[in-house]
Parts: sequence; structure tokens; C-alpha cells
Amino acid sequence: MFTKTLLTTGLVAAGFLANAQTTAIPDPAFEKALIDLAIDADGIVNGSLLTTNALAVTNLTITSPQVNNETQYITDLTGLEAFVNLENLTVNGTMAETLNVSALTALKNLNCADNILTSLDVSNNSLLESLYISGGGDVYPMNEISSIDLSNNPNINRLTATGISTINLRNGNNNSNMRIIISYLGEIPGEPGGYTCIEVDDALAAANNQPPYSEWIISHINRTYSLVESCLAATKAVKEKTIIVYPNPVSETLHIAQQDNSLIDKVALYDISGRNVREFTNISAAGVSVSGLGKGIYMLKISNGNETQSRKIIIE
Repeated sequence: MFTKTLLTTGLVAAGFLANAQTTAIPDPAFEKALIDLAIDADGIVNGSLLTTNALAVTNLTITSPQVNNETQYITDLTGLEAFVNLENLTVNGTMAETLNVSALTALKNLNCADNILTSLDVSNNSLLESLYISGGGDVYPMNEISSIDLSNNPNINRLTATGISTINLRNGNNNSNMRIIISYLGEIPGEPGGYTCIEVDDALAAANNQPPYSEWIISHINRTYSLVESCLAATKAVKEKTIIVYPNPVSETLHIAQQDNSLIDKVALYDISGRNVREFTNISAAGVSVSGLGKGIYMLKISNGNETQSRKIIIE
């Protein structure tokens, strides 16, 4: 009787597994990563995953696995769409050209830096709060993304978009709790870097440095950015206008001018600890005095309307 019961139970379990819904995982490296994470319960690279295994996951970090001390790069993330309950997803160090997160409607935090993505669509991820993405770099693999549209992401409040040229934040919910990093380490310190255009809900308030934009924290070392209504016109305007800072190194008087001779509203000088040591307004051709400051490296933050640029200077 006991043997018969065991046999019956085994047959029922086998029948359940046979009829259980599965999700195709065509990339062996992706499946190997899921096995290493103990998500693919059968532990076998067989091109499929029990969908129930995917449904149980809310936090997932995927990177290309090591096989015989060599990286076996993931090139295809097909199957990720089954992880519909994911709230936190990290995908780094793959050779994947596409990342489909449209089915992951519960997603709140997404990190997809260091792949070879050329675009990313997060229009279906309305709960998204933070996004870490990159548009370049100097270590392979690296994304080649030039723009990101966050107009359907009203909850976004943390964005790392290094090297990206255009960001659409016109999502109807711009608020003071916004942190953005657009600094691109591939740019040469002290030299004019790239330009990032950021579309916002209220460009006039941004231009007048009014809330919520006056409270935004934007890290943009060696990179120019603008908060505007439309990037199409703003990008053209910035290309026609370049700020010149000289001499560098400097000992007494620093000159700051724009090639189009327009006035600069404000300049703030920070030491390497981030402390504001001096501010200047209504910058004239006579320049600004840096005398009395200790020798070393400083960062200039140059504000003109809704445009901000940074320059590294050396005081000697």
C-alpha cells in the first residue's frame, strides 16, 4: 500500500511537471546565469525555465557567467519577459543588443549599464523610480544610447544617464526630489565635454531657477546641460555658443566669456571637497579674482539662464 501510494504520488508529480508552463530561454549563457542564481530549478541548460520559477522572483541581477575561467557572454535575454513580478533588475556585462522590459510593469529600479544596447524603451514601466543607464564609455561592453524617453515614468527620481545627449523628463510630475548624473568619465578633465539636453514640464520655471528645478541635484562634471521645453531647438543654440575660460592655470584674475559675447549670469567656485568658496555675478570682461585662494584644483560652475557648464581650473 505504501509503495502504491509513493508510485501514485510520483506519477502525479511527473504529470504536473510535464504539463507545467515553461518559458523559452534560447541563450545558454543566460540560462547558465539563472542556474547559478538557483532560479532555474532543474539545474540543466535545456533551453527552458519553469514559468513558476520566474514568477517567484522580485529581485534579479544578471551578468554574463564564467565558464572554465572565461566569460561566456549573454547575447540574448529572451525569457526575461516571464519575470513579471520583478521590482529590481540589474543587467550588466552582457553582449545583449536589446532589453525588452515592456512586460515588467512592476519594475521600480533598473540598472542596465555596460551592455551593448543602442536604445531602451521604458514607456510601459510607469512605476519606475530609478534608472541607471549609460551611453558610452571606454571599457567593452558598452551601450551606445544617445537618448532616453521618460515621459511615461512619473515616479522617476533617480537617473544616471552618463554620456546621453537627450533626456525627455516631460512626464507631468517634475518635483524637487530629483537626482541626475550625466557626467561622462570618457571626457577629458578640464576640457569642454559633451552636451545633454533635458526636456522638462516647466521650462520657464527652470530658466528662472525656480522650484522644483532649483532643488534638483545634477552632477555634470565636464558636461554642459540645459533644462528646456524642446531639445530640437536647444541643441542647435548650444552648438552655436561656447564658453571660454582662461588663463588656466591662473594665479590672480580668471576671464570667463562666451564666443557670442553674451553675458554670463553667475559663476560659483568649488574646492575639491565640494565647498563653495567664492561666487560671482554679472561677469564682465575684467574677469574675476581668485587671489587669496589656496593653490590647487577647483571646479567652476557657470550658470547662464537655464544652461549650466562646468570647468576644472588650477590655481597656482
